[in-house]
Amino acid sequence: MNFSMRILPGLALLLAAAAAAGQTVDHYELAPSVMRANGQSIYPAGVSDPSLANPPGPPPESAIPTPPAAGLPAAATPTVSPVWSPSGPADHGYMVPATNPPPAIAAVPTQVYPSAAAGPQIGPLTQSSWYARLEYFHWNERISGSDFVNESGALTTVGYQRQIGIERFRAELFGGTVHYEGGDQTDSGAVIPMSSNTGYLGVRGEYEMVLAPAAWEGRFAFLAGLGTRFWIRDLHDGSDDQGNPVDGYQESWWTIYPYLGVETHWRLANEMELYSESRIGATAMTYQFASINYRPLWPQPGIFANMEIGLRGPRFFLAGRVEVMSWSPSSVVEDSYQPNSVMFTAGGRVGFTF
Repeated sequence: MNFSMRILPGLALLLAAAAAAGQTVDHYELAPSVMRANGQSIYPAGVSDPSLANPPGPPPESAIPTPPAAGLPAAATPTVSPVWSPSGPADHGYMVPATNPPPAIAAVPTQVYPSAAAGPQIGPLTQSSWYARLEYFHWNERISGSDFVNESGALTTVGYQRQIGIERFRAELFGGTVHYEGGDQTDSGAVIPMSSNTGYLGVRGEYEMVLAPAAWEGRFAFLAGLGTRFWIRDLHDGSDDQGNPVDGYQESWWTIYPYLGVETHWRLANEMELYSESRIGATAMTYQFASINYRPLWPQPGIFANMEIGLRGPRFFLAGRVEVMSWSPSSVVEDSYQPNSVMFTAGGRVGFTF
């Protein structure tokens, strides 16, 4: 009895150890999946219990990788060796990076326009015009309230204008020959009437700002500008009423005139509009040089003003125009001076816009 009491516990321990040994599985056996006799499935990695797939310790080369993290793509390009995990079998085709999952990519804002026509504007609006002007020209000089010189005739002008946004540039070339009615002053001071011709050739340049707030709906605009005009006045040779020959000479004029103005627009049918432009300023600085005595003169400031009324379409325009420029007498320089002088022009302008 005592022997059996001693032997039986040992046999029980031996049988328990044998049963446990019968359940031992090679965790890394790569045998095909089978069904045990007791109905328990063997997993594809040869593991009967997924939680025992990877034992504690450093992972061998055949360790089962960690399943994909939530939010990562189903198939990712392997970048490092598989990471050992005790979580059981997983998809052998997925490799997780060695670093933490990448942060979410911020959305790139995209500007959406209501329509193709409402897209962003590229640069300011531009408009260019070529034009020609034919006008009646009159020049007058007065001494002590009486006419001293009168010139009249036709001048022709060719011009180019370009507007970029609110800036407007204008350049003109003009010239012509007009009739001269004046006098020949003798050594005694007497003035003998005479007739001849005078040639004109000159250029003009203007820069102005066109200020038209959107609230005015394109009907009105203020103008602020600066202009300059240079011309040569060539008095031809002639003879006075007594038949005495008179030698001609040349005068060079250069003036600068600031001005303000206003534009108005009235929309008509068929994409036409009636418009007007008015400017007023002063001949602020003027230089004159006469070849007869080689003395520079400085006529004093006078008035600058012009007005234009016209009809304009998408490509062509036609207008009537008048302009006046005046100068007060210059200071006397060695017995010479320029008297009160007025230049007046009136005519028509025609051109095309592109």
